[in-house]
Amino acid sequence: MIDVSSARLTNVAVHRVGNKAREEGMRLADNESSASESLGELLLKHYLLPLSKQKEIYDFFHESDLSLNTIANIAGKIFDEPSEFLKSSQAVAKHLYATSTHQNIAAGDLVFLLFSGVKIDDEELRALAVLKIENKDDFLEIAESENSFDVIQRSGISLNKIQKGALILPNSQGVFVVDNLGQKTKYWIESFLKVSPRATSKSYAKICGSILKGISSKIEDSQEIAELNEKITEKINSSEITSIAEIKDLSSQYIDSEALSEVISGVASSTGVDIADDYEIKSQDFAKQAKPITSKVRVRAGVGLVISDSKYSVSGVSITDNQDGFQAIVNIKARKSD
Repeated sequence: MIDVSSARLTNVAVHRVGNKAREEGMRLADNESSASESLGELLLKHYLLPLSKQKEIYDFFHESDLSLNTIANIAGKIFDEPSEFLKSSQAVAKHLYATSTHQNIAAGDLVFLLFSGVKIDDEELRALAVLKIENKDDFLEIAESENSFDVIQRSGISLNKIQKGALILPNSQGVFVVDNLGQKTKYWIESFLKVSPRATSKSYAKICGSILKGISSKIEDSQEIAELNEKITEKINSSEITSIAEIKDLSSQYIDSEALSEVISGVASSTGVDIADDYEIKSQDFAKQAKPITSKVRVRAGVGLVISDSKYSVSGVSITDNQDGFQAIVNIKARKSD
């Protein structure tokens, strides 16, 4: 889809952004960074090319109005007026600082790379790469002196792996995202960029997985959870296609319509996706998202059972309280082979 073979780096800017919750502040550059032709080639090879090869495409969203998405607006100004590149990059850095309110968000260098000559369907466009460097690597430099070689310890940025990055294309053609440091917080995608996966079977499968997880959390009875898990699994195994309407229909037997609507609206708000009942998902895609949920049965709060072999399922759970706690009898059955 994207051809970067003729791309050229035209503008570079770097700002330093801290954690707002810890009042670390930020340092905005007053001038653009200089970049040699050789540096431009390195940045193209190690940053632009890997970002352009991401398989999943995201789109900007906003809960109330897309025109209020900060990064979409500022990126659009950069594409329309490249002369405002530095000023616009400063605005993005300020936005990142405003969204860096979680205690686990690390300070880092925010790097902006504007490329020209990126081709999509033979049309040449600009593309904006935004990267955040939170961790630096140690490396050794060998310096030659008059009678020996000195080993000097340095610290710098690795070119081998993008930590956090986004490649933004103009005219709503999509955003490609990398977040290799998202274990502690998902702020890069959800709060800073505010993007959601473009509607595909796999992206909708993830959404269905979130819906199923939300539904399971609202069902108190262990027996009902086991029954729902089995019905979802049977649906996946019996049909090549699963729709959101079918998931809602199965779930409505165990939670009321108000609670179901609350789960779906919550997922829709967090993902920015209009969840349509008639959207169809490949069952094999949904199975990957559903398995971590359907393989678990909550016996009681804080106590759960995991079935690691898909040949078996929980058919029933009965609980009896006693003076030491409770006794749980779990019935497990073997699924019929095809």
